[in-house]
Amino acid sequence: MKKTFLVSLSLAAFCAFSTNSMAAATINNQALNDGDLPLDRLSEQPGLTGPSLRAARFAPNGQQITILKGREDNAQQLDLWTYDIATGKSSMLVSSSDLASGDVTLSEEEKNRRERQRIYSNGIISYAWDDQGNTIMFPLGGDIFVYDVLNNSSRQITATDEFETDAKFSPDGKYISYVRNDELFVTNINNGTERQVTKGANGIIRNAVSEFVAQEELNRYTGYWWSPDNTSIAYTQIDETPVPIAERVDINANEVVTIRQRYPFAGSQNVNIKLGITNARKQKTQWIDIGNEKEIYIADVYWSQDGSTLYVARLTRDQKRLDLLAADVKTGKSRIILSETSNTWVNLGLGLIPLDDGGFLWSSEKSGFQHLYRYNAEGDDLGAITNNVSMVTSLNCINEETGSIYYTGWDETPLERHVFSSSINGSSNESPTTNRITTKAGSNSASFSGECENFILYHSNDRQPTQASVHDQTGNQLFWLNENKIADGKHPYAPYLKSHLDYTYGQLEAEDGSKLDYKMLKPANLKAGEKAPAIVMVYGGPHAQRVSKGFGNLMDQALADLGYVIFRLDNRGAANRGTAFENSLYRAMGTKEVEDQAVGARYLASLPFVDGEKIGVYGWSYGGYMTLRMLTLNPELYAGGVAGAPVTDWGLYDTAYTERYMGHPETDKAAYENSSVFANTDKLEDPLLVLHGMADDNVVFQNTVKLIDDLQKKGKTFELMTYPGEKHGFRAKTSRIHRNNMILDFFERTLKDKSE
Repeated sequence: MKKTFLVSLSLAAFCAFSTNSMAAATINNQALNDGDLPLDRLSEQPGLTGPSLRAARFAPNGQQITILKGREDNAQQLDLWTYDIATGKSSMLVSSSDLASGDVTLSEEEKNRRERQRIYSNGIISYAWDDQGNTIMFPLGGDIFVYDVLNNSSRQITATDEFETDAKFSPDGKYISYVRNDELFVTNINNGTERQVTKGANGIIRNAVSEFVAQEELNRYTGYWWSPDNTSIAYTQIDETPVPIAERVDINANEVVTIRQRYPFAGSQNVNIKLGITNARKQKTQWIDIGNEKEIYIADVYWSQDGSTLYVARLTRDQKRLDLLAADVKTGKSRIILSETSNTWVNLGLGLIPLDDGGFLWSSEKSGFQHLYRYNAEGDDLGAITNNVSMVTSLNCINEETGSIYYTGWDETPLERHVFSSSINGSSNESPTTNRITTKAGSNSASFSGECENFILYHSNDRQPTQASVHDQTGNQLFWLNENKIADGKHPYAPYLKSHLDYTYGQLEAEDGSKLDYKMLKPANLKAGEKAPAIVMVYGGPHAQRVSKGFGNLMDQALADLGYVIFRLDNRGAANRGTAFENSLYRAMGTKEVEDQAVGARYLASLPFVDGEKIGVYGWSYGGYMTLRMLTLNPELYAGGVAGAPVTDWGLYDTAYTERYMGHPETDKAAYENSSVFANTDKLEDPLLVLHGMADDNVVFQNTVKLIDDLQKKGKTFELMTYPGEKHGFRAKTSRIHRNNMILDFFERTLKDKSE
């Protein structure tokens, strides 16, 4: 198998070529009109969306706000800053370059963690306050540092050759825990004494880490959890023995590295997983009964407020049943207190929020839309507390003393997000009163202080990149953290504001009557009677929404400045529209979405300013897969397409994602066959450009290798560009610029007349 794989790679390298991108470069560097946005500018610094405040959090005392702030000359280099709430003044607490200078060689585990979390920054990329508000902890350069708030000084906690990852404070702030070489360690902050609290890791047995699919598909990035009383730590132990070894070849400019990676391809075995509780001071584990079935996922783990119960969200492999287990921490015995079931799949919601009375809050889509419900300690449903909005998308804050809960969701339209408050004292017969706190149209989200007195509001709309302001709990603004105002002339986007285009929003109707949201940009320089080529920017997959009223994708603006109509449509399967809308993809990937995108293409062709013979399509990842399906199932609608990092064989993608929607390859063969791109590639007639990073460990490069082989055997012509060393999300600026110019060059040649 290894030999075949490497032969295929040689074939791919032979077929890769660069088209003449001079046309694209000429157009890109000489904007059509004054104020137009050049495509290359999207990858330059400073970023066009202005300064961003990352990981903004209130200090435990509520008197200051800490943030990670990018530098003016390099937005990706992050330092730790603070804002004083009383004065609104800011100052730098820690400069990342003062503590660790030079390039840092990331460990493979750290590379994988950052890739799974889509972290592309450097410097101080995360931090945490202790609950007492005395210390801030942050990883930097592979080690762990703390900042003493009272003494205004930093000191190093670990100094090892290995990377320490997933660092956390103990609840009392006296200890810092972290993972090193797949074992969990705890260090006393005051005297520096370090203890190893797990044992048995050997490269295949791994402690206190989350497995690949937990990180990539379940959004669980940790493998351990402190008890509220500081005495114990729950942790997972994974055994990767059952997971097949895949030989992935990372092709870089200077070397070719063969990586033996355990990757759970659809239909293969996952890790065996155990859950235990260890005393934070001794290497002694009480294993928790998580059932006899090995084919499960541990979605998440939670402690009760008094520390006597450990809750475990256990998901069946087919993801049609989610059980909440309550385990006795002394005996390890557990019982099911709540179950969610579905004929399709159960989405993981907002998790469990323990309450002081022993009960908890739990999110569920049992009504068809996600809402928050209150349960008592026995698991009895006491009723929904958010029924007065259409859907809840995130939980922001709870104050049990006042009985108030704050959350984000939507009420009138899924295109907007707003912050709401309700009482947690609902009943099964009557929903609590709901108050919408935010008023500005667009996208709104919030980060609250510990007692919910104040919150940081993040707001954006079509003409305003994300800005941050501080408000009291009623919504009154106290001061700006980051006004991010374009009109002041100093903003990076100010030179292009004159040509900025507003999206037109609308709805189309799918064949089953579902309403499909779309948004569109029309070039400003179109004259009456002229027709422009159009590009459909597609994703199409589940758990994603591409049509909303926030600051849009600036690639849309750059391409519209060059004379293209830009069109985005959320087909059935998109997120935040309820289960009925999303579940259309069940066992039918690449079908309903393609039908809906065809509705959009036909609508585009009907518009008087669109040239219906010149509609192209571009997508990345699932969007790359959609591009291939759209070109082969409806070739008459499109004049060409760009497929970036496409999934071509769902058997090459991971278990948790693929089987959730498609089932098991052995028992649901028809679903896999019907959704395969290869079933219809003989119908490919339109020009096609395929792009892929040659070190991609998400949508592995073998997907494109299989496509190359298939198209060549069927005598199909196509274009290919591969990127040495790049993973699923491109990190190198030069790669991003080259990719964008390849896309532009392709559409200039396929969608515009040569005379133009």
